[in-house]
Amino acid sequence: MTLYSVLVAEQPLPTIDCRGIEELTVKEMKLLYPAATDQVWYSLPDETLLVHAADESAFGQLHIFEWTDPPTDLADYHQKPYVYGIEGNWHAAFMNDLLVYMKKSIEPVHHAELIRYWVEDGAKLKKRTLSINTLELHHLEKLATEHAVRVVFTDGAEHHEKK
Repeated sequence: MTLYSVLVAEQPLPTIDCRGIEELTVKEMKLLYPAATDQVWYSLPDETLLVHAADESAFGQLHIFEWTDPPTDLADYHQKPYVYGIEGNWHAAFMNDLLVYMKKSIEPVHHAELIRYWVEDGAKLKKRTLSINTLELHHLEKLATEHAVRVVFTDGAEHHEKK
């Protein structure tokens, strides 16, 4: 099974990509790595596009993207029109970036929810309610350990959490 982290909303949200992954041509790669003549890509035509990341850690960084074709069982957990996949490893840098994103991008008008669930598990989700105004890193650290949860973001002036 796969654990998914998803943002759903009533209004569009911005996407973000902290991975530093980009498309470069072979010609650009040769300029970046002139000594890499033993690499397979080195013999490809100069205009060939390649996906490039500075190192493997890029794949664990925060990436929030509009998910046009999510797993069908996600519909069991929400009815909102906008769906965004959240990718990355829930480590310190990821959670800091996620916190900044949420504080900057989620407003009450979005009626946003964060859902973490195992695909094809069918488990009932625990519901949490958090004020986006008082959201802090320790809330995300707790969420990182939960695998069947729905977090509804409110605009409450004081933080409250329902179990």
